[in-house]
Amino acid sequence: MTYLRSTIANWDIDLTSAVGQDLIRRIEEGGLTVFRQQPGFIRYRLMRADARTTVAVAEWESEDLGRAGAQRYREWMQSSGIMEHLSLHTYDGPVVVAS
Repeated sequence: MTYLRSTIANWDIDLTSAVGQDLIRRIEEGGLTVFRQQPGFIRYRLMRADARTTVAVAEWESEDLGRAGAQRYREWMQSSGIMEHLSLHTYDGPVVVAS
């Protein structure tokens, strides 16, 4: 079974604004690079649920690799200044059904 992390982010800015779009672009360009460099990384998806909420899903080959990779990603978000604009709530666990 693979390991999944799902994170809901509440942002302090409107993600449809120019500043918000720039932050999303930085995640797409820099954040995805960080994920792809991590052992065991499978895929990442980021959905804008509304103007101030996103839902991210990252899939990993194992829990150990997923936790380590997620920590490196959060370190990147901190160093890039993105973390100062959001609060996170993460759910994680083994994938029990997949298609």
